[in-house]
Amino acid sequence: MDFIQYLINRQSMRKEGRKIGEVSANQYNNRLDNLKKRGIYNGEDHLTEDMILQINDIYANKTSEYERTINYYIEYKHYLENH
Repeated sequence: MDFIQYLINRQSMRKEGRKIGEVSANQYNNRLDNLKKRGIYNGEDHLTEDMILQINDIYANKTSEYERTINYYIEYKHYLENH
């Protein structure tokens, strides 16, 4: 299962949170790609204060969507490790 499919199926697997549609899942994936390209996120297992500062310097991050993207990806990595 790739990251996009994980996001789409996340609510049914975790029994919590809001349902994420295909368009939103693709937006999260694009954000993750951009965070990796800029060197902000490099596969770490937790979100750091430095990442947050870099995100806020570069992006309009009004609803913390970039932090949420990293947290969802970390959650996805843990899911892969356990399944």
